[in-house]
Amino acid sequence: MSLRRRLAVGIMRAARAANRSRVARTLLRGRSVRRLPLVNVLYQRVFRMGVAPGAVVAYRGVRLSGPAWDNTIMPSISGGYYEEFEVSLFEKLAGLGGTVVDVGANIGVYACAGGARMPSGRLLAFEPVPENLGHLRANVERNDLAERVEVAAMAVGAAEGTLELHLSAEQSGKHSADARNAGPGGQSVTVPMTTLDAYLDGRGADLIKIDVEGYEGFVLRGAAETLAARPALLFELHPELQANCGFAAGELLDLVYDRYPHVYLIDELRNTLVPCERAYFDRPGAVGLYRANVVAAGRTEHLEALRPHLAG
Repeated sequence: MSLRRRLAVGIMRAARAANRSRVARTLLRGRSVRRLPLVNVLYQRVFRMGVAPGAVVAYRGVRLSGPAWDNTIMPSISGGYYEEFEVSLFEKLAGLGGTVVDVGANIGVYACAGGARMPSGRLLAFEPVPENLGHLRANVERNDLAERVEVAAMAVGAAEGTLELHLSAEQSGKHSADARNAGPGGQSVTVPMTTLDAYLDGRGADLIKIDVEGYEGFVLRGAAETLAARPALLFELHPELQANCGFAAGELLDLVYDRYPHVYLIDELRNTLVPCERAYFDRPGAVGLYRANVVAAGRTEHLEALRPHLAG
């Protein structure tokens, strides 16, 4: 690694640590300092100081490229800390083999990291946004995963048809079915949409990861048959985004708790899984900046894999 890149990565990691500190969380009331426009500009300039736009960077044993304009995903990948605990859980569960589904695969961070650790089986990566899709396909090929990872160029929802996606002008991971979630300045694109039940057609799944900027509930609504076998779930819980898309977070949680006996909230600050009863999520402040992802499990092999990460 060059001196410029080491310096840039060091600065980004130090800034991340400061943002996660107790003092920063208190002053910012649980929000990220990255919401401030000037901070984003400075962060992006530091990133570009050390990593050339469009560069291929190493992350958890795979090599990835992404949109040069993105100010969140590519910097954090290059720094080695992009959703590191969540990705590690996904890798561990994917390592059990079988059929793995990545809904909202973006450029393929989870698909490539998980696919590289699968001893057998198949990983289905759904991504409807053309720019992200191009990087996803390139990253699958770059890591020699074409025989293991199947790319599906479509959205996933509650019914087959089409979906209008609003494209973010800020982050490649903020594209959403609702314009408010994507933010100002972006365009929209209409993409084909399937359901997990229709696409899998009875094949079943062993692990499903969903990150679709508020559309998670619709994905699960279209997977009733698939969920009957209790594949492990890893999904984002963001009440505001989900309400904007027309599917309340409470309704999403009810759907999950109706099927799964074990539900955990991911605590990113402590890298642990917190077992939660349904009522826990109704508490003010239960979900926040560093507690916004959920894991659900119902099979013995998944529970055993997750057990070492439970909060003590």
